[in-house]
Amino acid sequence: MDGAADARAAAGCSLTAEIVSAFGEVCLRVTGSSMLPSVWPGDVLTVCRAEAAQVLPGEIVLVARDGSLLAHRVIGKTQRFLITRGDNLSLNDPPVSGNELLGRVTSILRGGRRITPRPYLNFYERVLSFILRHSDRATSLSLRLHALRMEPQMNTDAHRSVFIGVHRWFNQGSIFWER
Repeated sequence: MDGAADARAAAGCSLTAEIVSAFGEVCLRVTGSSMLPSVWPGDVLTVCRAEAAQVLPGEIVLVARDGSLLAHRVIGKTQRFLITRGDNLSLNDPPVSGNELLGRVTSILRGGRRITPRPYLNFYERVLSFILRHSDRATSLSLRLHALRMEPQMNTDAHRSVFIGVHRWFNQGSIFWER
């Protein structure tokens, strides 16, 4: 990234942390693919403030680190740190301190449907995750197919509700979804 992009990312990260701290909840659109197949690009995550002691292994958490945001699954805990990893990644992230944790993902909005994240992958998701983790070609194809499948839904009421919710948040000082 260039300097201006780094500054924008750091400002967005800081703003997100402030919103979670002040209001206890924030909604963010996913741009990466590290959590495939649980979370896809374009999904909207609802993140609620949580302390490290409240988070359980298997939950997806939002972490602010080095001016960027990560939504990854907790795969372990120590007394001082959370151990996280993206479902589509082979290696664990560096340990997450309580200061870096912003909250836990409580719901995923995908194609007009609200999904409650499960603390585990089922058998088929584990197989798909393994394939995607080891094949860039399979990941690229999956992302293209997902984009084609989601394209007709881009102008639905569910997507408009995101903008309505953000608009009302700015006017009333709270974040919520309206369906």
